[in-house]
Amino acid sequence: MAEEAAASSAAVGEAAAAGEGRMTMVVGVDESEHSYYALQWTLRHFFAAEGGQQYRLVVVNAKPTAASAVGLAGPGAADVLPFVEADLKKSSMRVIEKARELCAQVSDALFEVLEGDARNVLCEAVERHQAEMLVVGSHGYGAIKRSHYSGTYNSKLITTMVKGGKPVMLVGIDDSDHSYYALEWTLKHFFALGQPQQYHLVLLTSKPPASAVIGIAGLGTAELLPTLELDLKRGAARVNEKAKEMCSQVIDASYEVLEGDARNILCEAVERHHADMLVVGSHGYGAWKRAVLGSVSDYCSHHAHCTVMIVKRPKHNMHS
Repeated sequence: MAEEAAASSAAVGEAAAAGEGRMTMVVGVDESEHSYYALQWTLRHFFAAEGGQQYRLVVVNAKPTAASAVGLAGPGAADVLPFVEADLKKSSMRVIEKARELCAQVSDALFEVLEGDARNVLCEAVERHQAEMLVVGSHGYGAIKRSHYSGTYNSKLITTMVKGGKPVMLVGIDDSDHSYYALEWTLKHFFALGQPQQYHLVLLTSKPPASAVIGIAGLGTAELLPTLELDLKRGAARVNEKAKEMCSQVIDASYEVLEGDARNILCEAVERHHADMLVVGSHGYGAWKRAVLGSVSDYCSHHAHCTVMIVKRPKHNMHS
């Protein structure tokens, strides 16, 4: 891999000079149709030939080590490794060549083949390139297979119907800074002033039922419910009003407040609106907190039948 690393290093230097002042987008690719669809989706939405290209594109292929591909060592394993290594290199080269063909219209693109586990390779590439966005496809594994293979990521990229001649973009919002950041990011990239607005925007706030907030009923619970219900309604109305102010430049937008668990509400809204894309913010929970509280973004990426874009607030913006 020494020659690949050297070539990659030189390319990084050239691309950094060419892409100075541009944000960076990293796209992970492998030899699957899901991966190529994710790349095509990205090119269509962010690198259209007729539009300005605001991003420097970095396409990354992770080549597994021959030892990890072969599995446990046994008699004759050492003899097989050179052939496996050669096949893996050829496969990576095929992936990169196809990616180059797909990216012909991109003015500033870099292509890398790096050895290692795809999950680590992609996260390290994000840090190295200081990328604002990472795009990966989903193989659509079920829960058991996903757990077994420990998928890289699970944002589904599935073509859906369009509403009234425009594709529908659904944005889930709540009263958190992460949610408002995701909405701001969406407006900047898809609804900027002076740019054609290709989507019908649906802003959705989910209001939990008062009984779900209180939890298990006890003495005095019934008396609390009306007051809590009123507070929850006011909270949802505040979120909706702030969203309307933020979306003043959007030509075609609608706003909804629905009662229920946010995960179910968003996935059902995707079906009802035949949405092409769902955007949600990420609270950045760790694995343990995610398991206890449940991650809305994680659930939607597994169950929503559309493109799911999870917007994570950059670390440098956390306290700004």
